[in-house]
Amino acid sequence: MALQDILAAITAEADKRIAQSRTQHQQSLTQMREESERSLAKKKQEVAISKQKKIDQLTAKAHTHAQAQKRNAVLSKKKELLDAAFAKAAAELAKIDDKEIEPLLRHCIKSIKAKGVIRPSAKHAKLLKKICPSEQFRIEKPTDAAGGFLFVSEKEEQDFTFEHLMEHVVRPAHELSISKTLF
Repeated sequence: MALQDILAAITAEADKRIAQSRTQHQQSLTQMREESERSLAKKKQEVAISKQKKIDQLTAKAHTHAQAQKRNAVLSKKKELLDAAFAKAAAELAKIDDKEIEPLLRHCIKSIKAKGVIRPSAKHAKLLKKICPSEQFRIEKPTDAAGGFLFVSEKEEQDFTFEHLMEHVVRPAHELSISKTLF
């Protein structure tokens, strides 16, 4: 029976070690599951935070873009209104009778030092024939301008049409004050 007792003791010891190994294995599995669940929960939280940041960034970007579009639309409309105001001013200037517009045209003619050709607007052709010195200027066929004239020589061209004067002389000098008044 001693052999039987030794085998029983060995079997009992083996069963004990197997039970301990199973217990350790179960504990190890439980610990791995818990770590995995914690890691997964942490990743989910990071993804949710990242998603919210992206949403906030896209929302801010969309808001900024919308503000820029709105600002550009407003500026475009203001520019359109200013263009219309200056175009109307040029048209109104062209309606002024010859007696009142003569000093302006004389001033423009005096600023020309070279000899050349004057191409008047149809409205001011007669007045310019009357006030232009014939030794310095030759009057040619009228332009489509609302008022004023074009000067052309061999070396230069100067535009004294009302549209040009309004756009390149009056507008730069007064656009800011007119904008403040209008808007």
